[in-house]
Amino acid sequence: MSRATVDGANEESAESVEDFIRRATEFLDANLPPKAARADFVWGEGADTGVKLWEEPDSEEERQRLGESRSWRHKRFDAGFGWIDGARESGGAGLSAAHLRAYRRLEAGYQAPSDTYFKLDRVLSPVIREFGTEQVREELPRALFRGDLMACELFSEPDAGSDLFSARTSATETEGGWLLRGQKVWTSDAHLADVGIVFARTGEAAGKDGFSAFVLDMRQAGVKVVPLRQMTGGAAFNEVFLDNAFVPTTHLLGAIGDGWPIVRRILNLERAGIGAGMSRSGSGLANGTRLTALVRAMGAQDDPLIRQELIRTISGFWAARQLTSHGSDRAAAPFYRTNPAPLLSKLALSGNLRRASELASKVLGAKATADTGEWGTYSWNSLVLGEPGVHIFAGTDEIIRNSVAEKVLGLPRD
Repeated sequence: MSRATVDGANEESAESVEDFIRRATEFLDANLPPKAARADFVWGEGADTGVKLWEEPDSEEERQRLGESRSWRHKRFDAGFGWIDGARESGGAGLSAAHLRAYRRLEAGYQAPSDTYFKLDRVLSPVIREFGTEQVREELPRALFRGDLMACELFSEPDAGSDLFSARTSATETEGGWLLRGQKVWTSDAHLADVGIVFARTGEAAGKDGFSAFVLDMRQAGVKVVPLRQMTGGAAFNEVFLDNAFVPTTHLLGAIGDGWPIVRRILNLERAGIGAGMSRSGSGLANGTRLTALVRAMGAQDDPLIRQELIRTISGFWAARQLTSHGSDRAAAPFYRTNPAPLLSKLALSGNLRRASELASKVLGAKATADTGEWGTYSWNSLVLGEPGVHIFAGTDEIIRNSVAEKVLGLPRD
């Protein structure tokens, strides 16, 4: 007898993992070229791209990559590999987490288009399936996993970043739904998104009871997306202006006043995968390869303080990977009020990137501030200027520390 998971997938499947691997391998062999072995990093060789924290491609390149990713997701989903652990009644394959892990390991060996643009499928789908109306539950999760729709999150505002209870965007009830008015900011991928999850005020009650969550059509009139230029020179985020944007009754998530628990659930799911994100980027930052090469190239390898900071930084990334892989301490877990792993993963990433940025700045000095053409120097500027943004997205470091104190350790509110 099979056991159902939270998402409705089977922990045990009629198809063994071994049979599944054979079937998946045949599919991948027929549709993708194998990935070439990654060449060892050698200082001074190859493109001097540095370590970028934010995707900032130009519009033409971005839309081309999005199209390639969308086409691949269509083909993969239609072959039964797009939502492996999803419930069959929702369009998934109904297999187990072990099957999903096996497929991910397999696909990593092929030249598959990036899934970056559709990174919210696993963040939003569990929430939509729990809180959405029947229509939304039937349509959106499948569309997100297949790549028919791309989503964004509309939470932060100019006067309400991590303090979401200060949000002013309003949802006014009208015939057949609501009209949204307000401004959202620091929204990733809003210029490409088809739908967005909006946190809006639906009442005058103080605190969480005054807010609700909606699924918004980003392509409609009344939604204006403007890129936000960062000090890196790129525009990885947007601000979104809502001018009587319409949301039908069917696209309210949960009930009126359920906005905060829904958004909190989304943020927890999002943070859960953040801590080890850089370790999967292939940049060589998390494993210490590029930082060690930088220290040697700048002749700082014999400085005991620099060596100490290098080891501390590399150790921090290693510890974050263990946290993400194994979760919180199981022995202590019964004493926690909530799972601390997502919160600690986000804090770990913030701290690790700050140490890496500070180390690169110390080693490079003025070479990080002006492009002299010397390989491996000014390219680190994108890390140094992009790192401050990490302490803001998915909740500021200060807000997350408060959450750890209050929700994990049970300390009183300050």
